[in-house]
Amino acid sequence: MKVYAVDAAMILLAAQVTVVLKADNKAEASTYTAIQTVQDEYTETVSDTEVSENDTEDIFISESVQSWNNKDSDILLRIAMAEAEGEGTEGKALVMKVVLNRVASREFPNSVEDVVFQSGQFEPVLDDGRYWNVEPDAECYKALYMVQCENWDDTEGALYFSRTGSSPWMENNTEYLFTMGNHSFYR
Repeated sequence: MKVYAVDAAMILLAAQVTVVLKADNKAEASTYTAIQTVQDEYTETVSDTEVSENDTEDIFISESVQSWNNKDSDILLRIAMAEAEGEGTEGKALVMKVVLNRVASREFPNSVEDVVFQSGQFEPVLDDGRYWNVEPDAECYKALYMVQCENWDDTEGALYFSRTGSSPWMENNTEYLFTMGNHSFYR
């Protein structure tokens, strides 16, 4: 049996986005629960699949799929909504990619969760922050699909962002890259 995990993950995420887009422009609790159920069933199916030594050369799993899980998706959806609610799909995707750029960088922790919850990095995750009360909308799910399945990346390697004009530290200590909506991006 040949297992192509990258293709399977893309099909799964496409199904998730379809379910969400059919919902009323909000990620309703029942829709989100259905997505989690589909993800969990897929994970069980893949982990139960037996692969012989002869099949190992036919398994293609990218690093992003190997390290990507339901919890990472949820964190990315929530941080994008909390940081870029009014910024549209591309603005939300930029937030997600900055997090993933940090995961890939040696300067930051090596997991989505550790990057987002690193002390002093993302204001919405503070105890009373927006992260804890937001519900990702359809644009968040579109952004996640762009980032995860289409390998979209217009960040120019950005590791930081802030509301335009709000961070003298970034303006003085990092390289300005571009502005999108109300956010400026830096490396």
